[in-house]
Amino acid sequence: KPLVVEGGRGSGKTMLFIFNSWLIRLQEIKKEKRDVNELFLNQPFIGLYYRVDTAFVSAMIGKEKNHWREIFETYLGICLLREMLDFLRSINLEPSPFDNLKLIEFVKSFSTRFNQNSTSENLDEFFAETDYYLNYIEDIINGNVERQSIRLIKLGRFIIDLCNNINKLLNCNNLYKVFIDEYETLLIYQQRVINTLIKHSSSPVVFNIGLRLDGMQTNKTIGRTETIESPHDYEVFSINNETISYRDILIEICKKRIQYGKEMGKIPVEASDNIEYYLGNYSINEEISLYSESRVKPKYINELRKIIFNECRIHNVNKEIEEKYISVLCDDAPLLNSMIHYLLLKRTTSYTPHIQDLFDAYIQNSKRYEEWVHNRKFGAVFLLARSFHKNKMYYGFDVFSALSSGIIRYFLELCEQAFNIAFLNDDFNWTSPIDYKEQSSAVGYVSKYKIEDINIYAPYGKELRIFIQYLGKIFNYCHISDEINLGEPEPNHFSTNDLALPSTIIDILSSAIRCDVLQVKTPTKRKKSTQSPETVDYYINKIYTPYFNISYRDKRKLHISEIILKELLSGEDAVASKAANKYLKQKLDEDKKIKDMAQGYLFDNGENNS
Repeated sequence: KPLVVEGGRGSGKTMLFIFNSWLIRLQEIKKEKRDVNELFLNQPFIGLYYRVDTAFVSAMIGKEKNHWREIFETYLGICLLREMLDFLRSINLEPSPFDNLKLIEFVKSFSTRFNQNSTSENLDEFFAETDYYLNYIEDIINGNVERQSIRLIKLGRFIIDLCNNINKLLNCNNLYKVFIDEYETLLIYQQRVINTLIKHSSSPVVFNIGLRLDGMQTNKTIGRTETIESPHDYEVFSINNETISYRDILIEICKKRIQYGKEMGKIPVEASDNIEYYLGNYSINEEISLYSESRVKPKYINELRKIIFNECRIHNVNKEIEEKYISVLCDDAPLLNSMIHYLLLKRTTSYTPHIQDLFDAYIQNSKRYEEWVHNRKFGAVFLLARSFHKNKMYYGFDVFSALSSGIIRYFLELCEQAFNIAFLNDDFNWTSPIDYKEQSSAVGYVSKYKIEDINIYAPYGKELRIFIQYLGKIFNYCHISDEINLGEPEPNHFSTNDLALPSTIIDILSSAIRCDVLQVKTPTKRKKSTQSPETVDYYINKIYTPYFNISYRDKRKLHISEIILKELLSGEDAVASKAANKYLKQKLDEDKKIKDMAQGYLFDNGENNS
């Protein structure tokens, strides 16, 4: 049965297909010095790999009545023919597995399907002739020819005939699997052609496709009423960190890369194979120790003193007890605890603890106090970093894994940059872990260029780049704002009224998901009611979070109205900036914590004031 492999950018779809192709199998057989004939005699299938040439197929924009569909089918048929001819040429060694007369007959039969005047008599001549076919199709697309001099084909029938005739040539009964990678970049009518091949896959050829999430724009075939549906027509395999142990795969991939480096003589043989050894894991206490070394006195300490002083005045607490509260809860408390005390006392709600209750809970380290710390400590770190005029630290295997958002390539890029910086900054020799400051610098570098890459994500690169810039700044402000951080720390995803979104916005959001700019999950908690039109939660890709100095953890979400969302996705910097201001003002209004934000902060057309 055909297989549809879904996964984000860099998740491993391409590697899955390539390593099941005939070329890699042949390399393995040759490396082990086995008989090449094993490639087509003792294999469950022969894999043919085709990666969509985005520039080529996107140039075939037109209506089916102008034969664009037939031209695409012919183009794809020639690409697969070339892959098959390459396979035959690679096994046509001495002694040859082919009967020479049958081989000539095969070449003549299929070369004349495209060109009645073909004179090709062997595989090399036929392969060279296919270059002419592709060049001619390119001329047709570019409008350089008025009449077709090659015959257009029906792809389904052609590929079945091709595989059957190759089986006769090899005197075997092989199954052929065609792996079509980057299916999501095909135009809709081109996807319908592939869908037809999937629908009618049968021995000796089965079609498999690799695509990003939400990459199938249509489930229709060429037939007017025919569609493809899972699991009747194909099986779906999703590559993500939920279907397999993502952590174990990352460790195993890095282990193999380090071992390969040892084989090449680039890494000492005594070096550890475990990437966790070099990255370690994140420690909140380790990060806070950086701030403890600072001579800067954070502003919140004085504010906490004032809050305690006012609380004591309101409740008629005597001077001695007041000084005790200030000393224990503020001056002598560790930084993390004093920040949490500040957040708890500043939040004027029914959940705000009485000063005496907070003091007792802290002294006794009660279960209630442990819950306060557990729920607020990570959000408090962002406020501490701001207080000491520093950026949040991002380091450790667990953090790198989370930042990669299930995309193996992102994890490897983070590791590569961390090692690069380690080698540049000191005499790193594989005998010790990478310094966490160097790791954090690497993360910042990778996050920045991933943000810049958004511009090239067709067809909505500009819209998505501006959208993520202002969405990230909204999240950032919610992290460093005392008022908002009090109740909802660490927001990095949002929901909206999905059912009210216009088609243009849905198209842009779908593009964001396909490009892994956004990732979606089923809502665990709804901001409105159980009848809410929020169907999914939209998560900013975690690789962007260091750039905006926000949390990578899936904790709090914001609700963004369809009106604000439309403006954020407008592709116009001034409109998106205004929408971000409007949203934050509404957010502060809802929390009843407005402090005349209109006069200063927020955003001024793209300037980062955070």
